[in-house]
Amino acid sequence: MNYQEFVGSVTSYLKETLPCGTEMNFIPLEKNNGVVMEGLSVRKRGQKVAPTIYLEPYYGEYLSGCSLHHIYDKILECCEDCDFMEPYGMDFFSDYKNVRPTVVYKLINYEKNKELLARIPHVPYLDLAIVFYCLLAETPVGNATVLIYNSHMELWNVTCGDLYRDARKNVLRLLPAELKSMTEVIRELSDGLEDLGEDSIPMYVLTNSRKILGAACILYDGMLKGCALQIEDAFYLLPSSIHEVILVPKSVISDSRELISMVREINETQVRNTEVLSNQIYFYSPESGRLSLLKEL
Repeated sequence: MNYQEFVGSVTSYLKETLPCGTEMNFIPLEKNNGVVMEGLSVRKRGQKVAPTIYLEPYYGEYLSGCSLHHIYDKILECCEDCDFMEPYGMDFFSDYKNVRPTVVYKLINYEKNKELLARIPHVPYLDLAIVFYCLLAETPVGNATVLIYNSHMELWNVTCGDLYRDARKNVLRLLPAELKSMTEVIRELSDGLEDLGEDSIPMYVLTNSRKILGAACILYDGMLKGCALQIEDAFYLLPSSIHEVILVPKSVISDSRELISMVREINETQVRNTEVLSNQIYFYSPESGRLSLLKEL
C-alpha cells in the first residue's frame, strides 16, 4: 500500500466511524525547520476546536509492520483531542489573564526557521531562537500546544519581554528539568535489560519531565551551573534534538572535532527533520558561567 492508498484507507475508516456531520479537511501546515506537512483537520459537529492529525508518522508505523487496525485506533484517539481542547476556544485566548499561566518556551534553529521567525515573537540565542507557546491540556495522545504569533501579542497587548518573563516562571512549574546519566536513561528505556558498561564515555541527558521540547532546559535559571556542579567538570553540550541535549565532561574528550562529526551524523541518520536543533556543539565553562558555540572559543 503506497502513501496515497494509506490516506484513502484511513479517511474512509474515519468517515464510517466518526459521528455523522464530522468535517474532515487536509491542510498544509508549516512545522519546525521549514518542513511543510499535510495535516488532517477533524471537526465534530457543534465543536469549535479541531485537532490536526499528521498521517506521515502513522504511515511509517504501517511500513514498519504495525497493523492497520492498531493505527486506526490511535488516530481515533487523536480525534478525541477536540473534547479536551473545547475549553480553549476564542473566549479563552482573547484574554491574556487566561493564557499567562500556560506560556512556556522552546528552542529552535534560527537559520532553518527564518520565515517562521518573521511571524512569531522570539529571542535570538547563539545559533538558536527562543520561541513561545501555550502548554494546554495533556491529552491521551500527548500535550496540546499552541504556538504564539505576533498577532497574539497584538490581541493581548503584550511584548516579547512579557512573554519571556512569564515563560521563565512557568517552565519551572510546568516542565521541571531532569538530568540523568546516559546509563540511567538506557536502563529505563530497556526496562533494565541494557547497560552501556563501565568503559563507556560518561554522558548525561538533560530534558524536562515530559521529555518533550526539553532542550530549552538549558535556559532555566542556574541550570547549566547546577549541571557543572553535578558533573564536577566543564562540559560540551550536544544538541541531540529539540527534545533533549547531551552533556559530555570536558576531561574525557581529547578531540572535540569527533563530537561535531557525531552530532552531524546523528542529525542526518537518526533525527526527524522537524526535530533537528543544530549541527553545532557548545561548551559550558563554570569559570565564566557562559555557554558558547565551540567555534567561538
